Amino acid sequence: MTDAELIQRLQAYDEEAYLEVVARYGNALYGYIYSLIGDHSLCEDVLIETHLRMVEHIDELNDPRVSLRPWLYRIAHQVAMTMLAHERRLVGIEDDDRLGHTITDPAIRVSSQLDTTLVRDGLAYLTDEQRSVVLLRFVANQSPEHVADILGKPEQTIKQLQWRALRSLERILNTGIIEHG
Repeated sequence: MTDAELIQRLQAYDEEAYLEVVARYGNALYGYIYSLIGDHSLCEDVLIETHLRMVEHIDELNDPRVSLRPWLYRIAHQVAMTMLAHERRLVGIEDDDRLGHTITDPAIRVSSQLDTTLVRDGLAYLTDEQRSVVLLRFVANQSPEHVADILGKPEQTIKQLQWRALRSLERILNTGIIEHG
């Protein structure tokens, strides 16, 4: 079923379409939200609110070319940022034992270590926009085009934010600003 068909069924209040959205995008959205928030309970609240807003605003999707996935990520991102502002939490990503790689390319290094405490702590030093771009690109595996759509920015801006974020993370990881362990 295409996104256009799924949107049409959602607009007709088809419960099976809603369940299809949850099955198709639920786990990936949860992973992305968790990467922003780092708290399972709050993550579940954000996911529930995302689905509620999807249902409330589905009639606004009138363009058959609109892809459901970036639209859902945009909603989840907005809800998570609002909840983070209220909760004043830092970005959190679960620990992983993949430290120890000696990789010089910052994009490969960040991508291969994204689930580590070290990188999680490094993300806290980035701007909110840079952190969002890195998480959407490397945790949620979104294309630059989808990230641009989710954040409501031109694709070229997303590419520049990604480049700056990766360079900043590289400097942070190489300078030892963050304590290891």
